[in-house]
Amino acid sequence: MPHMLDRFTSMQVFLALVRRGTFAAAAEELGISRAMASKHIQALEDHLGLRLFNRTTRTTRLTEAGERYYEQVHALLGELGNIEARLSEEAGSVRGMLSIAAPPAFGAFHVAPVIGAFMRAYPELHVRLVLADRPIDLVDEGIDVAITVRELADTSYIARRLSAVRMLVCAAPDYLAERGRPRNPEDLVTHNCLIYSETPTYMHAEWQFRRASDTFGVRVQGNFVSNVGNAIRNLALAGRGIARLPDYIVADDIRGGALHEILGRFTPPLRPVYALYPHREHLPGKVVSFLEFATRSFASANPRETPPGLGHK
Repeated sequence: MPHMLDRFTSMQVFLALVRRGTFAAAAEELGISRAMASKHIQALEDHLGLRLFNRTTRTTRLTEAGERYYEQVHALLGELGNIEARLSEEAGSVRGMLSIAAPPAFGAFHVAPVIGAFMRAYPELHVRLVLADRPIDLVDEGIDVAITVRELADTSYIARRLSAVRMLVCAAPDYLAERGRPRNPEDLVTHNCLIYSETPTYMHAEWQFRRASDTFGVRVQGNFVSNVGNAIRNLALAGRGIARLPDYIVADDIRGGALHEILGRFTPPLRPVYALYPHREHLPGKVVSFLEFATRSFASANPRETPPGLGHK
């Protein structure tokens, strides 16, 4: 029994021989030797146990069995071509289901509006938005694009930088009245700091700050750790400690006076926003279009917070 790929080639040789009438012409059309064309037809006949052609020195004519086989193979390969054409068209289109993951707060306030605008442009698209404050396994969880707000460790995914967000150090007025207001980042070592960690195991962390052009770290600790930014915000609002959180989580609280920003002179480095996707090759049209749309949307929404030179990592 010939290998399936060989049989597929043999079918193409068979159709070419019917079209062109001679082995020489069929071989020329397919770019193979006449002897190879003859071997393919012989292999087909051996596999089927049928004679497909009556051959003479001058002509090659289909047998009755060959005519029936021709009708079926012609229909089969024609439908295969239609399937490939439809799949190619769908791969380049923006339709079907697009699965996106993002951190809860950032996803709700920043990613969801971008998705809404994208869906207005492509009404045939359906979107599944997964909000999770944890690392996402794109392949196992069926995620097309994951938006993350963090520095990237080693990753097997492809990363496109979209934007950056400010990190703010803040505390409730009651906490500052009771414990005092830190004047320098080093003062944090005597305070209860509320720790964000994707793997909430340790009650300590290193917070990054800037002094002039230098970036430095301060080791902080406290009695609360969580992998959910809003949980840390709620503890800070309750006066339980000092938090370092993205501006999109605490900006309204600071404007309203529920939290006070501290150490503003030592602004922490911007936290990058990345779009992660599993691979670079053969991306569906919906993924390519969303990545381009999101890149433009974040760049226009945060022009002063978006470092220059954003692009593929």
